[in-house]
Amino acid sequence: MGENAAICEKGGGGLLLPFSQNEQTWNKTGRAFMYFAALLWCFLGVSVVADIFMAAIEAVTSKRKVKKLSNGRTVAVKVWNETVANLTLMALGSSAPEILLSIIELLSAEMYAGELGPSTIVG
Repeated sequence: MGENAAICEKGGGGLLLPFSQNEQTWNKTGRAFMYFAALLWCFLGVSVVADIFMAAIEAVTSKRKVKKLSNGRTVAVKVWNETVANLTLMALGSSAPEILLSIIELLSAEMYAGELGPSTIVG
């Protein structure tokens, strides 16, 4: 594989692309369609996982426990605060790209930290 060749040109290559050795000889329109279909499939997968995850969070945050008051009455109170749970998810979701970028760089550099790794997560 050429050092200066682009991924989509003959002799070029990257970490994941091209999928096969002779793929660069295919028609560019066909390859673009294949990549676009794979991208849509990945987005669909993320959507399904996010829906399942949000349903699980709703199940967790809707949990209630029964508490007895000093006057003898019993009331059901929520165990989890929905706002805190959603903000925690937002924080995890917004930092996921940096963490994945660091992991990809670490794996592609034979387990040595590169320029992006630690500073991407800390910064």
